[in-house]
Amino acid sequence: MKNIDIKQLRKSISEFTQPSDKTAILLFFLDFTIYAIAIMGIIFMENIALRILCAILAGLKIASIFVIAHDAAHDSFIGDRLLNKIIARITFLPVLHNYSLWLIVHNRLHHQAPNVKGINSWSPVSRQEYEAMPIWRKVIEHFYRCPVGIWFNYMIERWWKNKFYPYKNLVGERKLIHWLDFTLVLGYLTAYLSLLNYAGNKLAHTNTLELITLALILPIIVGFFMIGFTVYQQHTHETIPWFKTQEEKESLGYGQEDVTMHVQYPDWYNMISHNAMEHTVHHVDPRVPTYNLAKAQRVLKRVLGDQLITIPFSLKGFLQTMRVCKLYDYENHHWLDFNGSPTTGAILTGSNIDYANAA
Repeated sequence: MKNIDIKQLRKSISEFTQPSDKTAILLFFLDFTIYAIAIMGIIFMENIALRILCAILAGLKIASIFVIAHDAAHDSFIGDRLLNKIIARITFLPVLHNYSLWLIVHNRLHHQAPNVKGINSWSPVSRQEYEAMPIWRKVIEHFYRCPVGIWFNYMIERWWKNKFYPYKNLVGERKLIHWLDFTLVLGYLTAYLSLLNYAGNKLAHTNTLELITLALILPIIVGFFMIGFTVYQQHTHETIPWFKTQEEKESLGYGQEDVTMHVQYPDWYNMISHNAMEHTVHHVDPRVPTYNLAKAQRVLKRVLGDQLITIPFSLKGFLQTMRVCKLYDYENHHWLDFNGSPTTGAILTGSNIDYANAA
């Protein structure tokens, strides 16, 4: 695929791997301050339209706080290892994620084998797997692969199945730390629900059910949508292949940077999302903190040139990708619709991406 190996790529961006404690602390407190203001607006304001806007803002902040958690879990957000562990656990709480499970699913599995079937977010099913599904499961698969189903996909397939409760099929032998982190999330949820119940009983303009809906459920839905929306774009596109196994991917010469899409967003979006879409550089070296990703991505672009898969974001392009990328033919490496008809040409030609034939 390329004439430069991963060690050379990491060397080219090594100057950006140094964390800045001041920047990290500022981002941490700024995000939580905005989040807290949004929650207080939901609780204390009486205008329902403003309260809904605050709920949406809280959900957006949950998503950006999640980026901080992601960085801290990689031990790259702040200079101190212990502080990273503490910050990761705190910042995973608003989105109800289990830190110990995240280390397994994201750090260990996803980063070792991105775009390998089954272990990654948005892994497409094959035509044979789809046809073997019962009707109800096919309906869910259709819902997952449309814009309004993005949050539901993340909630069920990622959060519920492997980022909340320590199921044995995920962790193997359950360890004390898995239970402790699960208890931490449950403790936070219990305390938060207790706060909302207290406010609902004390304030005349609202009630407990309304507060749970506006201050917990709606922000979580918005947060899950933004996380799923981001992850989908990072590794799903008409020109990016998926593989049955890591061995197959490696045999064809595909590295981390070859299955990661760099979607270019306006600077203002990168700022509020903590550069979440500057994703190729993150897979090259997870030690680059979120606040250095944009600078490191520009260097990576100069090094890789046209080999770096880059597209500007557009709503039309995003909807096109969601329309085209339904099922995946793992033998012939092209995308299919739900009827099994090819929607792209062959993505792989030998060991090269065939951009010209992609829809």
